Amino acid sequence: MSHRVYLRTILKNVNEKNVGCVNIEIAFTHKVNKKKTRRYVNTNQYINTTDFGKRGIKTNRADLISLKHLIDKKKQEISEFLRNLEMKNGKISPEIYDDEIRVSEDAKKDILQLFEIFLKFKKKTKTYRTYQKFKSIKNALVEFIDKEHIKNLYPADITKKFLTDFTVFLTETRGLGIDTLNKYQSGFNTFMDYVTIDLGIDSNLAYRDFEKVSRNRESDTKVVLLKEHVRKINKYRPTNERYQKVKDLFLFQILTGIRYSDLIRVKKSFVQNEQLSFIMYKTNKRVNIPLHRKAKSILLKYNYNIGEHAKSLKNYNIDLKTLCRKAGLTDEVSTLKLKLTEKISDDTPLCELISSHVGRTTFITNCLISGISPYIVMSYSGHKKIETLTYYMKLAGNTSQDAFIKFQDYFNFR
Repeated sequence: MSHRVYLRTILKNVNEKNVGCVNIEIAFTHKVNKKKTRRYVNTNQYINTTDFGKRGIKTNRADLISLKHLIDKKKQEISEFLRNLEMKNGKISPEIYDDEIRVSEDAKKDILQLFEIFLKFKKKTKTYRTYQKFKSIKNALVEFIDKEHIKNLYPADITKKFLTDFTVFLTETRGLGIDTLNKYQSGFNTFMDYVTIDLGIDSNLAYRDFEKVSRNRESDTKVVLLKEHVRKINKYRPTNERYQKVKDLFLFQILTGIRYSDLIRVKKSFVQNEQLSFIMYKTNKRVNIPLHRKAKSILLKYNYNIGEHAKSLKNYNIDLKTLCRKAGLTDEVSTLKLKLTEKISDDTPLCELISSHVGRTTFITNCLISGISPYIVMSYSGHKKIETLTYYMKLAGNTSQDAFIKFQDYFNFR
């Protein structure tokens, strides 16, 4: 397809006072069928219709002469832009022009603005859950940018160092596990592919060389709080409202085993027949978790709107570490009954290992320690395979001092 191009000055959007905006019309005329397609460039210059004639801006006043020179200069810039575009593509068409203009406009946007464009695209093409996953990545990125006081972050600024720092933020501040971290990294790379390939914005492509954290399970640590640890948290009396809220939310996780992604969704409709009944955000599976009396009291305290209170805590994982330190969970790793990865130093205090996910691991393990069948625990936790609970069952076996006593009491023939 080949077109001829003609430029002229016109007035658009004339108001009731007969004042209009000066635009440059680009008319693309097809060389074969003579069909015309028009595009308009707004110059942001306004004049009265009496100062605009058939040949464009009149020149009977000095101010109009100056304005005409300004508009003519703009027309010359557009003409050169179109000529270069034709040389680059071997032809010119409205479609080629539109693509180039879109890329030029998108190139001026920063990462967060581009992420909004990406989210709108995903909302139309993906499921709601997939869209929410990408939205979570954007929210984490916003927190990181604010924390680091970064201004005007552009695609060219996404270097390996930036991604390394972002990963440290996700693990140390957000408390993400390896699997979740890798999902965030994959999602971010999908976004950067969209920016580079779909939007056509030049990038340094450093993100493609970024190495993800190994999925080797030996490097993954499941931290569990035992009965004595939970008792310390329960007895601790925070001196301010914020840490009281953190304590209540964490105890609620410990007593129900729900993930943070579900904690922020809890509302009155989640409670049915003395149970927490809902569809898990991560697995899309319905679970029914009996409510411990302490969990019930927390729900009543916050009028069932726990999710809204959880959302209001932007640094929940950081606050949890502080809470647990104040509650006395300062045992060093070397003195714990838990077998942790060698990558964690022996003198690391337990409180430094706490994140929101510890509430879930604590619930599962202590359910097993207390004697609940693994298959019933699976119905609470939403796990699909018994093999997934192997780690928890081993830990429960190692820490349950009275496991055989329960058996003896069961067969207590007298």
